[in-house]
Amino acid sequence: MVLQIIITVGFICWVSTSIMLAATFGAAFAPDKEKIVSRCILSAILFLPALALVPLSFAACTLLITIAFILGITIWGIRTALELLIDGIPEMDDEGNIIEPKSTETNTAPWV
Repeated sequence: MVLQIIITVGFICWVSTSIMLAATFGAAFAPDKEKIVSRCILSAILFLPALALVPLSFAACTLLITIAFILGITIWGIRTALELLIDGIPEMDDEGNIIEPKSTETNTAPWV
């Protein structure tokens, strides 16, 4: 039941995105209001290529995110990435120096 709902929602999103993409391309190629008939014809013609373009662009975006993640881990390393996740990204000034937060604790002995 849940899988059927997910497939139905995915199909509706796919078709509606394709319709909007085809309408955008149709409006780009026939921008004048007087050319509304040619805009509609171009949108109808471009609907089938848009149906193929939407899943391809989703796959390309997924591949680019995966490649960027792999490159980032390769360049900075897993240890550095884990340290950034645990400690947070440090604040830096204009010259690239790390700004250390000022602590209220003093490192002197209590009797001083």
